[in-house]
Amino acid sequence: MMNVLKQNKLSSIGLDIDAHEIRAVQLMKTGNSDTVVAWAIFPRMNQSSDAVLSSKADVDELRWVSSILARRGFVGQNVTVSPPTSVCSSHVVELPPVESGAPIEQLARIEVARERKCSPDQIELGFWELPPKGKIQESLAVACPKSEIESTLDLYQDAGLVVAGMDLMELAISRGGEARVQTGEPRVEQEINTSLRIGWTSSLAILTLGDKVIYVRRIEHGAENVWDVATKRFQLSQQGAELILNGGIDEEDSESKSMVNHAAWSGLAKTITDELDIAIAYISHTFRMAPFGTIELSGYGATNPCIKQALDQVLGIPVLTAGPAALLGKIQPSDHAWGISSRLSTAYGLAARFDQ
Repeated sequence: MMNVLKQNKLSSIGLDIDAHEIRAVQLMKTGNSDTVVAWAIFPRMNQSSDAVLSSKADVDELRWVSSILARRGFVGQNVTVSPPTSVCSSHVVELPPVESGAPIEQLARIEVARERKCSPDQIELGFWELPPKGKIQESLAVACPKSEIESTLDLYQDAGLVVAGMDLMELAISRGGEARVQTGEPRVEQEINTSLRIGWTSSLAILTLGDKVIYVRRIEHGAENVWDVATKRFQLSQQGAELILNGGIDEEDSESKSMVNHAAWSGLAKTITDELDIAIAYISHTFRMAPFGTIELSGYGATNPCIKQALDQVLGIPVLTAGPAALLGKIQPSDHAWGISSRLSTAYGLAARFDQ
């Protein structure tokens, strides 16, 4: 009788950096199961200074990040990262069907370059077909400048890290969503579902029909708005602002703390809700026969009641906090697991590519 040995496969380190903090996840695949090797969330190297940090770390900071990850149990120097959404753009283009034999990628590249007002060889492109609407066949394309990708590769190489993979933020968030445990009913295949990732300087709404991304909307506001209200309007210390940011206020806290929490989050909640309302109105008109399922929150504030209440009151769609299932059992204390795992979902989605 033969023993069949399962092959273990180690992922690269999914690394998600913004102007506030660094998030990282590494996975091990055994058969069809993914387990978490290591995870980490920690502040940027110079966060305590008055300098305004870029979402792009420099060589010295990346070397510092690498040393911290090694001490936190991460293995190797291979990383998978995502270009900033601020330099990428999404486009809906009409393309011939695949079976036509037409040079589809070339046509998509020419059309997107025309809209971006650049040369076709200056962009890297990802695209996929959208669900058909009558006789029209459209595709959704996401483009990033080639110069941004090349400079990122050079930067990480200079820091002693190897970029094993680079992924679109939209796909990383969706991939992380495939591994999420939800706090409500499971998804129905032909529903329109929304993944809303609240970032630091901006947020991203990704609408899917089945397993296809059908619409992306970048919202030019994020948790930095909350931080500014807490530190500038209410003069909170960094520690106090972190408490507001991480949802550390509950019903047993004083009335004044609850007031600060509501004031800090309510403005962002309204802005995000208004933007998402526009996106959902557009998609509901475009795909009229498909019902809406749920809105899944990840990133900053995914457990914050102000965000959930604003979305629920205006949109009337169930709002869930979701985080990768493999992370939930790894995070202690367990009452922080949902908030932290949802913050790590993009890093998880990057690691889940299993780039080598």
